[in-house]
Amino acid sequence: MKMSPKTNKRTCIKEIILENFMSYEYARIPFKPGLNLISGPNGAGKSSILLALSLALGQSHTERSRKLSDLIRRGEEMARVSVVFDNSSREGRRPIPDSDSDAYVLSRYLKDDGNYWHEANYETVTKEEVKRILSQLSINPDNMLIVMHQGMIDVFGAIDSQERLKTVEEAVGLSEYRERILKARENLSHKLSEEESINTMLEEAQNTLEHWEEEYERYQRKQRLKKEKKRFEREYAWAKWWRQKEKVNRLESKIDTKKEDLKEINQDLERTEEKEEQSKTDLEELEYELENLHRDLIHHEKNETEATAKLDILEELKELDQDVLKELTENTEELEENIEKAEQKTEETQSSLVDKKQKRNKSREKYTDHRVRKAVLSFRRELLEEEISDLEKDLRKNKEELKELETEAEEKGSKVQTDRNSRDILEDIRVTNAKLSNLEDVSADAEKMYKDHKELLEELEEKAEKAEENRKKALEELEIRRERWRSEIQQLLKKVRKTYRTILERVNGVGDVRLINPQDIDEAGLELTVGFRGAEPQTLDAYTQSGGERSTSIMCFLLALQQHIKSPVRGLDEFELHMDPRNRQMMMRELLDLMEESDSQYLVITPGRLVEIEEVPNVIAVQNTAGSSEVRVAT
Repeated sequence: MKMSPKTNKRTCIKEIILENFMSYEYARIPFKPGLNLISGPNGAGKSSILLALSLALGQSHTERSRKLSDLIRRGEEMARVSVVFDNSSREGRRPIPDSDSDAYVLSRYLKDDGNYWHEANYETVTKEEVKRILSQLSINPDNMLIVMHQGMIDVFGAIDSQERLKTVEEAVGLSEYRERILKARENLSHKLSEEESINTMLEEAQNTLEHWEEEYERYQRKQRLKKEKKRFEREYAWAKWWRQKEKVNRLESKIDTKKEDLKEINQDLERTEEKEEQSKTDLEELEYELENLHRDLIHHEKNETEATAKLDILEELKELDQDVLKELTENTEELEENIEKAEQKTEETQSSLVDKKQKRNKSREKYTDHRVRKAVLSFRRELLEEEISDLEKDLRKNKEELKELETEAEEKGSKVQTDRNSRDILEDIRVTNAKLSNLEDVSADAEKMYKDHKELLEELEEKAEKAEENRKKALEELEIRRERWRSEIQQLLKKVRKTYRTILERVNGVGDVRLINPQDIDEAGLELTVGFRGAEPQTLDAYTQSGGERSTSIMCFLLALQQHIKSPVRGLDEFELHMDPRNRQMMMRELLDLMEESDSQYLVITPGRLVEIEEVPNVIAVQNTAGSSEVRVAT
């Protein structure tokens, strides 16, 4: 971590101009690089010069200590204080790069109505703009080590070690390290807060997710039960269809069987009718033959009778006429022969007649049998056709019902094969409905809520991991900055300590500069210890050392610190207060020696005349005549 430079080159104050300010009506006070000593009696207006400087630079503590309108010269309505900085270019760069002029003027106007404003190079600017300009020069008028008003040496000695360390850090340009630590700590606090907030949200999200996970499981059970119910309903619908299908198949099979029976009956009936017809024909033929035989028999019997009668006549004639006897005998023989033939034919005819009658009777029996069988078959056929008609009617009805069941079943889903009993399936549906009734309160948004909260949890887990990583980085960054701050402070104090001890030795003192509580930047402080005339070093405070010892010790520390202060301009009012003449002369000598190694400008106010000091480059004498302060430059 490198500190960026805040200034392009060193500058100095060329002059301070006072107009209607305090006891000054008008004064131009020139200054030179190095040490500028402002001297004069008490009440002459020396401190007003340093107050005017801090006021022009926008120092804030003066505004809190008194009203600005009280600083206007009595009887005047407005006052103005101006500070003219050297802004000449060196190596092509100016201390205030925004301006092309060699002199840069900062002014402050005060009015008795309480209004005041700032000007930079005669243009009105804000106080923040003044701070920005001064920051380019590394000048902070609010730091007592830059502008130390009257009595501030005692203040510096009395402030707590923490405030003293902050003041030194700001003066030497190390406050940025503290600011970076504070920013890193603020960042860490933010990261911790963010992590805590995310972890809180994560915990809440986990609890919420657990609830919705349970609801989602119930929702899934409900969906499974619904699917199961739908499957059972589908199975039940198709089970009824299959049962009806079996019924239709049985009817169709039964009808087919009946039709086969009917076909056989029809075939049998046809055969019977044929036999009946044949029997009838045979019977008719036999009847005809019997009639013929009857006629033949009658004919033969008639012939036999006629022949017998003729024979009887011939027998009678034989007795009548012998002449005719011979002829009659011949005729008798013929008649007897005819009678014999007739008898033979009669016998034959009678025999044939008996035979034919027997055949007729048999044929009649067959005919009767055939007629009876025909009647029976016809009756059976009639019954069978009626039964088939009823079955076909029943079949059509069952087919219609089958079609309706198929339509209903198709609405439940595609066809499924099942051998289960419908009652068993209905029992499963009943049990499923009972289970579903226990899940009626399950939200329809359970799945969406679960997935949304799961996604939220995953996002928060990622954020928590990132927050933890950021917190570790912030903590690591904080530790790095703390270590860098401690290192820079320790390096500074190591150098200051050496010079501080050296200067203390010259005034017969010993002491140390210590960083206390270095692990905690809030409690860390700068502690000075000092002991004079062989005494053990004690912590510098308002109760242990005398006023002169405190002033001498603090001045030794300030001199040791000077070469590290970034501001090119320092103001110091009556540093020698409470010092004995020897230490006063010694401190001034140390200040002059410091000038040889420093390119800074010092404005030092002292109430008395310095003896044995001839190297002061610029001495400004201040005196008050008739209520008006005047200045003159003395060599």
